[in-house]
Amino acid sequence: MEYRKRIIVGSRQSPLAKAQVNIFLKSLKIIFGATFFNKVEQKLFKTSGDKFLEKKISTIGNKGLFTKEIDEAQLNFKIDIGVHSLKDLPTKLPEGLIIGAVLKRDNPNDLIMTRDKVKLKDLKKNAVVGTSSIRRAVQLKKLRPDIELKEIRGNIETRINKLKNGRFDAIILAYAGLKRLKIKDHYEKIDIKKMIPSPGQGVIAIVVRKNDNLLSLLKRLNDQKTLIESECERNFLSALDGSCKTPIGALARLDLKTKSKILFHYMAASSDGKKFIKDKTYFDTDNYCNMSFNLGKKIKKML
Repeated sequence: MEYRKRIIVGSRQSPLAKAQVNIFLKSLKIIFGATFFNKVEQKLFKTSGDKFLEKKISTIGNKGLFTKEIDEAQLNFKIDIGVHSLKDLPTKLPEGLIIGAVLKRDNPNDLIMTRDKVKLKDLKKNAVVGTSSIRRAVQLKKLRPDIELKEIRGNIETRINKLKNGRFDAIILAYAGLKRLKIKDHYEKIDIKKMIPSPGQGVIAIVVRKNDNLLSLLKRLNDQKTLIESECERNFLSALDGSCKTPIGALARLDLKTKSKILFHYMAASSDGKKFIKDKTYFDTDNYCNMSFNLGKKIKKML
């Protein structure tokens, strides 16, 4: 990396985004050494998704709302690298940008945090549960039809404060976010058989310009298992035209013993939850791109 005098890394302003940048920088340090840090600068952005906190994401746009300003800065050569939660990235990135690497995935499960420190099954009848995800909402209603779902936005700490202040009886979050922020509050991890995660959940993605000479170096950060699994999930998502308006869950797990099969858990539903599909299947590792995309097309027709 001697040819580049400085490298500007961009991310959102949230504490979680900053924590993810630090994880990325630690990965760089392991491969390229400590002197590399003399070249790295950070630039933080308030994205469109961060500005409209009183509105549902599904009513104001799609996943790209959380990356728009960062994408534009990259394309205008104001920053070189974007660090994102993979689940926030649309399946089609803006022309000129690609995912240069995915870091090793953290646990992909969702979790429930309750004010009374009880489990999901023990929540009081008609409890108010906060989530901004229709994927979580639809699956939650299958588990507890009695609960009242209420929109909740803001960063993780903001949501936890709303729970503690009594505005909600429970909230649903991603486990990876709490782990990265070292939050130790009481929670219950939700089994993926009960709630299938968002495609790419738990994965940090590194976005770079298509022809940038950083690309070949960033590929050295790729975690191969995470790459295969996340490609499965995103292919499935793209075939379904996945956006914030469509409840879609997907989790791929590469069989580390044989490395020839991938276990794929998936769910998809109509936005009102009346049509609901949830199942699992296996893909062959030598044809997982086609198999995951074709499954997505098949499910789309069923919905």
